[in-house]
Amino acid sequence: MMTPKELEERIRVRAHEIWERGGRTYGDHEGHWHRATQEIAEEEQAELPKRNRRKARSPH
Repeated sequence: MMTPKELEERIRVRAHEIWERGGRTYGDHEGHWHRATQEIAEEEQAELPKRNRRKARSPH
């Protein structure tokens, strides 16, 4: 589980990547942040079943 600070940093890095891929145009920083937040939330959701399977196999 990520801390809120770790999550914010991950979103910041992703938003910057989105900005770079989009041609480094200015004026849509909120859109980049929103898209990054959505992408990361989707990735975290996709990881949940994998995490649960790992925990289920763990003897601890």
